[in-house]
Amino acid sequence: MMNTVLQDLDLWEVWIEYDHFHPEHFGTLYVHGEVAVDKKSGSYLTKINGDETCQLSLQIPSNPGNIHTTKEVLYSEPIKNLNQYTTICVYAGNELIGYFDEIEVMI
Repeated sequence: MMNTVLQDLDLWEVWIEYDHFHPEHFGTLYVHGEVAVDKKSGSYLTKINGDETCQLSLQIPSNPGNIHTTKEVLYSEPIKNLNQYTTICVYAGNELIGYFDEIEVMI
């Protein structure tokens, strides 16, 4: 489930795809969404090093002006085990725009 401040629930997906061909990791985590960003800024999710071990924090550029467009963003990361991340937070600048505490697993 995702709680949001600025973003629409239907515009975000979080899932893990199981990968049985690579014994060194469980699969790949994907975070996909659409965000409102300044037309001149990039549309990317970057990982923030946080204090909590099971929380993944991602950040998009903040939108300081009223001129914005919607862009798709995608983040992916190989994970070693299914419980590597139990929550995912998405920030626009320093503002929390999304919180996932349920991650779908696709086998």
